[in-house]
Amino acid sequence: MLGALYGSINRLPRCWGIMMLKFYRLVLGILLVCIAACASHPLGFSDDEWAELTPQQKLEAKEKQAVLDLKARELALEREKRYQEEKRLERQRERQADIANGLIAEFSPDRYACFGGEKCRNRRDGDVNELIIPLHGLSNVDYLQIYADDRVGNKHEGLMSVNADRFKVQTLDLSKKTKSYQVFIGRTARNIVLRAETDDEIRVFRVKVFGSRIDNSRIDYTVIK
Repeated sequence: MLGALYGSINRLPRCWGIMMLKFYRLVLGILLVCIAACASHPLGFSDDEWAELTPQQKLEAKEKQAVLDLKARELALEREKRYQEEKRLERQRERQADIANGLIAEFSPDRYACFGGEKCRNRRDGDVNELIIPLHGLSNVDYLQIYADDRVGNKHEGLMSVNADRFKVQTLDLSKKTKSYQVFIGRTARNIVLRAETDDEIRVFRVKVFGSRIDNSRIDYTVIK
């Protein structure tokens, strides 16, 4: 079951996967606490069975339970270590595949960028209605992969324009449940600009820019935090 959960999380964009993983860990922790509360005596002894044990037997039972608990923690740490290594290798493979497909820039914040609405303007990174992704040099931009939504607040009327410098390429309707968008650009640009077109909060989780550098002396790709 846990393997299936991890598998489903792996297929999500990174920030969503991290949030879901934290939620599942919290639920698992609560379940473990409840189980521990129900099993009030070591090794699962009932109240009657525990009352019949001698002080020495109780001590031995506690020592055995401590060994079992230690092994359980070691196994949990080992599983977490394997999972993190699998995630690292997955991100490495994804990055290599993206570069092979022409990745030249990537916007990848720890959580998300928020702009275009009252709740976003109250955030430290708010105060503006657009997000600028610099390409650090004139580039031929083929297409973008954008992970975004407007799931902030009660109003869901988010419209976001996608611009190559000052040229508006497309307007995305973020009020739909879709979170992943692919936008064809087909222009040269120095910046990709995402702009809120309505007074509604927009969250941008990740943007990948594919194309080629016009100045070949530039770096192959840029990761923007």
